[in-house]
Amino acid sequence: MTTTVIPKQAISQLKKMLDNFKLTEAIEISSNEAQTRKFLIEPFFFMLNYVSTDLIPEYNADFGDRVSQKIDYAIVLNKKDTILIEAKKQNSKLTDKEAGQLNGYFNNTKNSKIAILTNGVEYRFYSDVVEPNIIDNKPFFLFNLSSYTENDIEGLLKFDKRFIKIKEIVESAQEIVFAESFEDSLFKELLAPSKDLLKIIHRNMLFKTKFNEETQGKMINLINSSLLKCLYDKKVIEESNSNSQGVITTELEIQAYHIIRTLLIQNKKIPNERISYKDFKSFFNISIDDSSKKVICKLGFNNGKMKISIENNEYILEHIDDLVKYKNELTNRTLALVD
Repeated sequence: MTTTVIPKQAISQLKKMLDNFKLTEAIEISSNEAQTRKFLIEPFFFMLNYVSTDLIPEYNADFGDRVSQKIDYAIVLNKKDTILIEAKKQNSKLTDKEAGQLNGYFNNTKNSKIAILTNGVEYRFYSDVVEPNIIDNKPFFLFNLSSYTENDIEGLLKFDKRFIKIKEIVESAQEIVFAESFEDSLFKELLAPSKDLLKIIHRNMLFKTKFNEETQGKMINLINSSLLKCLYDKKVIEESNSNSQGVITTELEIQAYHIIRTLLIQNKKIPNERISYKDFKSFFNISIDDSSKKVICKLGFNNGKMKISIENNEYILEHIDDLVKYKNELTNRTLALVD
């Protein structure tokens, strides 16, 4: 899948516009839907380089012989691809009911692959990945004017008039939905293993027994969080051994390691010689004693995005210096591993 490269300058420009947007004032004067459109929604799309003539108000959704119904806005790209926008009053809750209304327009509008539901502050972007002409149950992208990260801004720029490519956006949405669907299905299978899964595992076991209810019960009892944690550690080690040839440790990862190490050794109970790192293709581990069972944190610095995972908590980093915010959590985690 080809991906349009968003210039860093565009990211910083949009961030500046968003940061300077007087959201509180706009909310205060948006007491109805018309005002929400004027003071919140239209300025939002203007920041994405659309002009007044791009936003077609009261767009006639194609309902054939049915009574004509109009959606709040549409953006028609290249006289072909249509983005539908359903607007609600500021402070309205965006629920499945509103999404269902949006779906009614989407279902009957030709050339529409993207639909947006918004109350002027929160923007939900939908496509029809699971079933054609029916918007998916969940949006593939969310943007909130009151709370956003640099990653959110980069994602939003894919809808900028200068960069937007509907095919790329839909392909990206497909990848997101596929990954989420796989994760959900795998989780459900591990939570309540099916007979088919147990059969496959049993067939590959060296220790041969009859595949009866007793055997199935034993296998189900073994599939628990402790086993999965153990298997995860084995998988990490295997990936490390097999992928070490293609791993490139970046300067940013090393910088992050030194920042975290400096934060940790300020505590006299943490010996600096026991802190180490190991780089993998998709993540970077900082651990005690170079042990996969004593991971302090995991860094994910990929495609211009930065995040840190500490135990089960994941945090997005807008800047490398944001690591300092997690000093206490990193220290507590390390002390638990050192003991």
